[in-house]
Amino acid sequence: MTTSTTTEGTSDVPAQVFEKFLQALGGSAVSAELIARLRKVLLEDKTFTERALREAVLAEEPVP
Repeated sequence: MTTSTTTEGTSDVPAQVFEKFLQALGGSAVSAELIARLRKVLLEDKTFTERALREAVLAEEPVP
């Protein structure tokens, strides 16, 4: 049986993956604003819908 390991105080595997992804983006030519929007959607809000990701990536305002 395997046990989950804690990385940086987080035992949530998807959060660990998203954090590494965002760190990798930080080392590239991606804007800090885009990374902040993705961090909010993926790690804070935990909203994984196409609409939420589209709004984060394209900086679109939500359509009512």
